[in-house]
Amino acid sequence: MGIGGRHHTQDTRLKQLFAENHGYLSRKEAVGAGIDPHLLSAWVNYGRAERVQRGLYRDTEAPPLTHESLIEVALRAPHAVVCLRSALAFHELGTVSPAEIDLAIPNKARTPPIHYPPVNFYYFSDSVYRYGIQEHETGPATIKVYSPEKTLADLLFYKYKLGTDLFIEGLQAYMLRTGANPSQVMEAARVRRVQRQMRTYLEALT
Repeated sequence: MGIGGRHHTQDTRLKQLFAENHGYLSRKEAVGAGIDPHLLSAWVNYGRAERVQRGLYRDTEAPPLTHESLIEVALRAPHAVVCLRSALAFHELGTVSPAEIDLAIPNKARTPPIHYPPVNFYYFSDSVYRYGIQEHETGPATIKVYSPEKTLADLLFYKYKLGTDLFIEGLQAYMLRTGANPSQVMEAARVRRVQRQMRTYLEALT
């Protein structure tokens, strides 16, 4: 097979790999599949792919994904958990769409170098970090998000930094939902050590 034929075969294979990975592909995955890394660079130069982060690429012709920004963050920082305002928006418990993504990482963990989308990192103690994590499979990545109950407890904990409006709006929306569980809210508040404050708000709503 000539050089042109080999290039065409690799080009077709690269397109297939992007499709199999829902539009995202790492350099390591491409090389592992026998793709010449220079072909990835050529795709970027011609606008067929974009370099999302070091070693991570996206097919520019791939259809957009739901929660695409959260997927890109999850691919770069798999241990980070979507929290606070971003988690509230993910669970559709608020009307605010935050301009930055709030992420929780364990104390003493290394902050991942994410340049885009804009993110805010919050350092949680080990027990607070591990409590209430939900995993949502999206195809290219697993998005970790705190449960609605844990999100409400976190927002109450950070009320002096973020204000109380988001928390109150979120709690009101949560309590109107079928399956709302005040006991789970109180358990999350216990982990956050804001159970006395949470009880006051819950009693006002019930």
